Amino acid sequence: MSPSETWYNLETHATFARRAVAVPAGTRLHPVTQEELMHRIPVREIMQTTVITIHPEDLAADAAQLMADFNIRRLPVVDDDDCVVGIVTDSDVREAETAGSVLNSYAPGTKFEWLTVGDIMTPDVITIGPDATIGELVTKFIQHKIGGVPVVEADPRYPKRAHLVGIVTETDIFTLIARSWEAESAHNDPT
Repeated sequence: MSPSETWYNLETHATFARRAVAVPAGTRLHPVTQEELMHRIPVREIMQTTVITIHPEDLAADAAQLMADFNIRRLPVVDDDDCVVGIVTDSDVREAETAGSVLNSYAPGTKFEWLTVGDIMTPDVITIGPDATIGELVTKFIQHKIGGVPVVEADPRYPKRAHLVGIVTETDIFTLIARSWEAESAHNDPT
C-alpha cells in the first residue's frame, strides 16, 4: 500500500471475508452498506441445518405436539429417504383441530387425534435451494405469502424428488438484520 492510499474494510456478513479496498487518499466513496449487499448472501449462510421433521403417516396430534415442544410453526414432511413430500404448518393443525371439533358434533367418535399428517399437509411445497440468494428467498416469501421454506437439493438417486438439507424462515432473516445492526451500532459507538 502506498502512502497515498487508505484502506477501507467493507464487511457484508460474518461468512464473507473482509474485503480491503485500496483507494487514493481523499477520494470520496459511496459507502457500501450491508443493506445493499445483504440480498446477495446465499441461503445456506442463514438456514437452519438441524430440522425437526415428520412423516406423512404420523398423527396430526404428533405434529401439534412437536410444534409446541420446539416452539416452531412449520414442519417439513419427509419420506424415509428425507425427501420432502409436504409441509404442515400451525395453521393446518389449528384448522384440523377445529374441523375435528365440528365433526365431533355431527359424528360422535371422530377425533382430531386420528387424522394423519398426510391428511392435513400441503403436498405442493414451495422450496428453495441452498445457493439461492436472500433476495430470491424474500421474493418467494412475498410472492407466496409465506414465512418459511424447506431448503432442498436434488437427490441423484431420485431425480424428481428433493432432499431436505435445511429450513429457512423470516426469523433467520430478522436475525441477520439484527446482528448487522448490532455490529454497526457497536462499531459506531465511540465509548
